[in-house]
Amino acid sequence: MLDGIKIDPIAFTIPIGDGFPIYWYGIIVTIGIAIGVLWGAREIAKRNQNVDEFFNGLIVVIFSGYLFARLTYVLLEVFAGRGAQFETFLDVINIRSGGINILGGFIGAAIVGWLYLRWRRLNFWHYADVAGPAVLIAQGIGRWGNFINQELYGPPTTRPWGILIDEPYRLPQYADLVQFPLETTRFHPTFLYESIWLILGFVVLVALNSRFRDRWRPGTLFGIFLIWWGAGRAFLEFFRADQPTIGSSPITYSFLMALALALAGVWVVLSRNDRMPQIFGRRRQRVVKPKPRRQN
Repeated sequence: MLDGIKIDPIAFTIPIGDGFPIYWYGIIVTIGIAIGVLWGAREIAKRNQNVDEFFNGLIVVIFSGYLFARLTYVLLEVFAGRGAQFETFLDVINIRSGGINILGGFIGAAIVGWLYLRWRRLNFWHYADVAGPAVLIAQGIGRWGNFINQELYGPPTTRPWGILIDEPYRLPQYADLVQFPLETTRFHPTFLYESIWLILGFVVLVALNSRFRDRWRPGTLFGIFLIWWGAGRAFLEFFRADQPTIGSSPITYSFLMALALALAGVWVVLSRNDRMPQIFGRRRQRVVKPKPRRQN
């Protein structure tokens, strides 16, 4: 289905020194972020929030997000026993060398965003509601950069939509070309599954937001986003042959993070709408006993 699309990962090269290559991956991710930002700016204005503060915070959140995404990737590689590739501090922070974990990046960016909004005394939940759909569309578009890089694919499949992977991009477990011939071995296009799920989620959340913006409490949409994104990513982790697993189990660290995000989304939706079970919600009220009357 996608066999006829072969694109050089390098879009063009800037003639600086030995040449500074610009990759399609970066261009596509940037386009995705730009679309998410444009939608977010329009939506934050509809919520009567400060658009300038939105853009100011956005700069901090995006850069911190990529930093945390890279650090999470490096940490998981160390857990997997592949930490020898990071010999210097520059190796650790060099995003251009490949390797980020979007879940870790999101968690880090969310913490930084919360601190920024708290510092500026702004309503966190309005900005969180806007961030959710923006993340979905940005990542959904950005996943096509993974397709050009021939990465983010799953185990072999006989499905007609499976994709061919060239030898330099094969994961170690599929590098044996006798067992997995180049011309006939197809792999699950995990990037495509996730892209469809994310873009569909964006459409669903935008529709819900348009209908219930003035009826739902701020934060509800963000909770639904966490459930949609976390649940989908947790399922797709079983098609991610590249992710470090916990010991010899099939469970990946990213699966646990995605599941935690989905559960956090359930908590956000319930708590923002006062639907938490009493055991987790309000404190138990103390029974005040009447004071005995003093005898005269």
